[in-house]
Amino acid sequence: MKKFIKTALWIVLGGMFIMAGGAKLMGEHSQVEHFALWGYPLWFLYVIGFIEVAGGICLFIPKTQFYGIVVLSITMVGAAVTHLVAHEMSAFPVPLVLLALLVMLAWTMPKEPKQSGED
Repeated sequence: MKKFIKTALWIVLGGMFIMAGGAKLMGEHSQVEHFALWGYPLWFLYVIGFIEVAGGICLFIPKTQFYGIVVLSITMVGAAVTHLVAHEMSAFPVPLVLLALLVMLAWTMPKEPKQSGED
């Protein structure tokens, strides 16, 4: 059961980040408005969109999952700070929940086996 929940979480988070990043890369009107409201340049919208799509894809590839988690976690910290500075308290918890789920996934990742000859 734990493995099912963990796999479902990988899939849901990966899909969510790919969809959210895709909306940014396509220049969805609401995304453009938000980034302008926050004072970010338009190019930053596309950078964040690329990071979210790439990070979401990384979550589906076992060898890159950890890197995806790290990049997306840093992005979620930035998103939380952005919402906090913009006084968007209703949106503030969303990146924090995503960050917590990413950290939980990182915590449950298998540890690398020791190479022979290492202590």
